[in-house]
Amino acid sequence: MSARPARAPVLDGDRFGRAFPFHLWVDSSLCLRSVGSALAKARPDLLAGDALGKHFEVLRPRSAAGVDDWRRHGSALCTLRAHAGGLTLRGNAEVLDNGSVLLLVSPVLGSLEQMREHGLSFGDFAKHDAAGELLLAARATRLSAVDSERLAQRLQLRTQQLDSILELSRNGVLSFDDAGRLLHVNAAALALLGLAREDTPQMTLERFDAHLDALLEPPQRGQAWLRRASAAAELPRLTLGRPRHTVIELGCRDGGRGGRNFYLRDVTRETELDRMKSEFLATAAHELRTPLASVFGFAELLLHRSTFGEREREMLRTIHRQGALLIDIVDELLDLARIEARGAKEIERERCRVDDVVQPVVGLFAEREGPHRLKAHPAHGAAELFVDLPKSRRALTNVLSNAYKYSPQGGEVEVDTLAGEVRGRPCIGLRVCDQGLGMSPDQLAQVFDRFYRADRSGSIPGSGLGMSLVKDIVELQDGRVDVASELGQGTCVTLWLPCAA
Repeated sequence: MSARPARAPVLDGDRFGRAFPFHLWVDSSLCLRSVGSALAKARPDLLAGDALGKHFEVLRPRSAAGVDDWRRHGSALCTLRAHAGGLTLRGNAEVLDNGSVLLLVSPVLGSLEQMREHGLSFGDFAKHDAAGELLLAARATRLSAVDSERLAQRLQLRTQQLDSILELSRNGVLSFDDAGRLLHVNAAALALLGLAREDTPQMTLERFDAHLDALLEPPQRGQAWLRRASAAAELPRLTLGRPRHTVIELGCRDGGRGGRNFYLRDVTRETELDRMKSEFLATAAHELRTPLASVFGFAELLLHRSTFGEREREMLRTIHRQGALLIDIVDELLDLARIEARGAKEIERERCRVDDVVQPVVGLFAEREGPHRLKAHPAHGAAELFVDLPKSRRALTNVLSNAYKYSPQGGEVEVDTLAGEVRGRPCIGLRVCDQGLGMSPDQLAQVFDRFYRADRSGSIPGSGLGMSLVKDIVELQDGRVDVASELGQGTCVTLWLPCAA
């Protein structure tokens, strides 16, 4: 049976029950002696003699193991939460002379529906319960206001810290909301774009785009770079003619909820150094080509004479072989210099089949003698590409040459094709896999660096320019080069080339 008020501590039972329909009276062992009528209605499982902890978790006071804990808690608010049913009680506790504890509590209800879920009606509440709820709500509101103010102060401090960091940055930063309104622009961006702080309050993304367009060199104008930018796109370097000649690298990041953030990095010095380096390499290559051709040609002529002994012929063969290697290096340097100077203008695309790229290259390597086993089975031979055919063959030749060179013990070299996409455009991947030396993660990270060679012993011939040339050729055709390798297990290189529209 449910526990019912036996004898009220101060008032008579009926009056006490009407005044406090949700009270809990527990003895010195914190076991139930009586329960208010409304609480017994909501929780008919509360029986006299049950331990308080059997039905409720005491949230306040935190430590409520005995009567002394409740006495120390004094007149402060107490909170109990039922283990089942989701009922929370809040009120005050009084320790009586006989060591028992009287909990004068009321339920915490958020809505009329919640009250009905506990089987209660307005008639189950005492008049003072509504006032108590209002006081509790007011206290909760005050606490929420204090918390909100504290959070606002922390947010303001954090914003000031971020603003200070952005102002110290040498890179320009622009931030816009989903409606294109300017949220922040730092000093570096203002300097790059030739703007004053007072010019920016009314500027939108569209106006910034128009201002940037007016600063660009004529070939790059009219592109709406900011509005077209997305976090996934790779944007080219932009050349500003005003307020001074500047090359900037423009990047875009998603700002959340439709907003966008841009950063502008001044790469004028790096660009100029790259140009000077390319000019030097091109000039040096041109100057070396004529004497190298003479050395190579005369060495070849001397090799055909029969007047030399074996030792002299071996020396001539070494000169001839090294001369050929130097000519290859010079040719690759000239190719790289030409591609850098002309960029996409160096690429002359045409429609061709995958087999037109693969088969001539595979045919050259199939005729080679040695321990390698070449297997070619392109599954997409009839698919049409839109590429520069000679340069695509050159790229595939470089990759196959590396597969042979870096598999000195021989093994299988496999050429096949894959279907996929690069930046949303359909592509065919020309994949070359070998079972050779492979590369460590550190070596793999440098595979496209100029003059970098994974083999430092010098036993494997090469210039270290082949993969750099491959990357330039493929990316100028809107493709991508993927390299997967594991030390001692071999390497797979995939050249993703765009399909014809």
